[in-house]
Amino acid sequence: METLESELTCPICLELFEDPLLLPCAHSLCFNCAHRILVSHCATNESVESITAFQCPTCRHVITLSQRGLDGLKRNVTLQNIIDRFQKASVSGPNSPSETRRERAFDGNSMSSAEKVLCQFCDQDPAQDAVKTCVTCEVSYCDECLKATHPNKKPFTGHRLIEPIPDSHIRGLMCLEHEDEKQNLESNLTNLIKRNTELETLLAKLIQTCQHVEVSISFHWIKLRPTPV
Repeated sequence: METLESELTCPICLELFEDPLLLPCAHSLCFNCAHRILVSHCATNESVESITAFQCPTCRHVITLSQRGLDGLKRNVTLQNIIDRFQKASVSGPNSPSETRRERAFDGNSMSSAEKVLCQFCDQDPAQDAVKTCVTCEVSYCDECLKATHPNKKPFTGHRLIEPIPDSHIRGLMCLEHEDEKQNLESNLTNLIKRNTELETLLAKLIQTCQHVEVSISFHWIKLRPTPV
């Protein structure tokens, strides 16, 4: 995830891109960071609106602004969507604080052979010893309650039953089982970033081609314009 995060980091603030702008050179920049660059170019008593160009901090390409200023640049919507998905994955990912605490609890509080798990569905007092823990329900059942709550028909036949474990261990077990799913999400995010970079490069080439065509048309129009007698 660290390599992925570096691809989503602004070269100015060194944080994840926020409201990223897509520059003509195909690089990206936070809107606020771009605004700070313009402010740094302002002389005393000069407004930001008077700045008509700045250099890309990554490649030093000169970015020419229209009358709309930074608002005239395209927003990198694809990159913002990737960042949003990355942040969601980071909050619930295997390296998140909540996940780390769960794994510590699962490893550090291993159940001894003498430890008993009681049924969490029993009306009896005291509750009967559990014979199975349903990972799907996240509940431990004694034999009688298991038969009552999990008849041999769908959807209960799809529930995963394991040897009884304490309730505090169930969530940690579930998190470990989801690790493959989170790795797949990271791989998908990496592919999205790669595709986004390819699209940005293609867009930059198209912009340059359009600029060359405009210059060429202007040049030929001047040559073909009749000379006044």
